[in-house]
Amino acid sequence: MRSGNQKGLRMKSKIKGYYRYPTIHKDRIAFVTEDDLWIVNASGGTARRLTSNLGEISQPFFSPDGKWLAFTGREEGGMEVYVMSSSGGQAKRLTFLGMTTSVRGWRGNKVIFVSNAGQAFRHLLWLYEVDVEGTEQKRLPFGPARCISFGQKGVVIGRNTGDPAMWKRYRGGTAGEIWIDEKGTGNFKQMIQLKGNLANPMWIGKNIYFISDHVGIANIFSCKPNGKNLKQHTRHKEFFSRNASTDGKTIVYHNGADIFIFDPGKNKQRKVLIEHLSPRVQRNRKFVTAAKYLEDYAPNRNWSSLAIIIRGKSFTMANSEGSVLKQQAKDDVRDRLTCWMH
Repeated sequence: MRSGNQKGLRMKSKIKGYYRYPTIHKDRIAFVTEDDLWIVNASGGTARRLTSNLGEISQPFFSPDGKWLAFTGREEGGMEVYVMSSSGGQAKRLTFLGMTTSVRGWRGNKVIFVSNAGQAFRHLLWLYEVDVEGTEQKRLPFGPARCISFGQKGVVIGRNTGDPAMWKRYRGGTAGEIWIDEKGTGNFKQMIQLKGNLANPMWIGKNIYFISDHVGIANIFSCKPNGKNLKQHTRHKEFFSRNASTDGKTIVYHNGADIFIFDPGKNKQRKVLIEHLSPRVQRNRKFVTAAKYLEDYAPNRNWSSLAIIIRGKSFTMANSEGSVLKQQAKDDVRDRLTCWMH
C-alpha cells in the first residue's frame, strides 16, 4: 500500500514547467523556471532546485570548468551580475552599476556581461568582464555589442541582437547583426547578411552557429567565418528557438517550454525530458490588503453605502454594518466604473 501511494504521488507530480535560459557544461544543464535556477542531467531526469530567491533570475552561464554559475539577478532591485557554486549555495553579487546589466558568458575565470551604465541611451550596451571576486572590472574593446563568442584567434559579436521571439520577423533597422574579427586584429566586418533577425552567435570549431528567423520561424543555422556555406540545423515549425548557448562542443536552447540539445558533430537534436518536482508556491492562494488595490469608488446619494472597485472586481457595502457584496459572479471579467443609479 505504501509503495502504491508513493507511485500515485509521483505520477501526479509530473507537471511540466516553462524552462528558459539553458546553459550546458558536459553532462549538466542549468536553466530557469519559476524565476529560479534549476539543474538537471543532460540526459534528462529529475531537476534539482539551486536557488529560492525573492528576485527574478535570468541568463545563467556555466564557467568553462563547470565550477561556477554566473547569472543576472534582481535580488536587490536592479539587474546585476551574481555568481554561485554550480553545486549550490549562497550567491555573491559582483556588480553595483545600477543600470541594465546582463550576463553573457565567460572568458577564462572572468564573467562577461553587458551594461548600459554611463551611456546616453539605454539601448547602447557595451561588453564588460569581472572576476569572480568582483574586484576587477573593465570594459572590453569591441564597441557596442550585446553578445560575444571567442574562437582560437578571433572573436564574433552580436549587435542589436536580442531575442527574436520578442518581436517575431522584425525586419527593421535595428534587427540583430553578427560581426566578426576572424584573425583577432581588431578589424570587424559583418559576417553574413540575411533578411532576418539574428541572435546568439557561437564560435564552435570552424563554424559560427547562430539563431535566425529569416525562414519565418527562428532556428539554428551555421556558416563559415567568412559567411559562406550557410546551413540550417533545426527545423522547428511552431515555436521560435531562443537563448542558445554552448560549452564549446554542444548547443543548448529552449523552444516553446522545452529544452533541446543540438550536437554539431552529429548534426542531431533531441529534447531533454525533465521531471519538474516543484511545490509551485507561486500558484498558492494569497490574501492581500484590499486598501492597497483600491481602483475606484462611488458613494450613493445619501452617503450610506459605497460602490468600490478592487483588483478589477466590483463590490458594494454599507458604511457602518452589513456584509460586502460582490456584483459580478464571473472571475474572468474585469469590472470598472461602478456607480449608483439615482
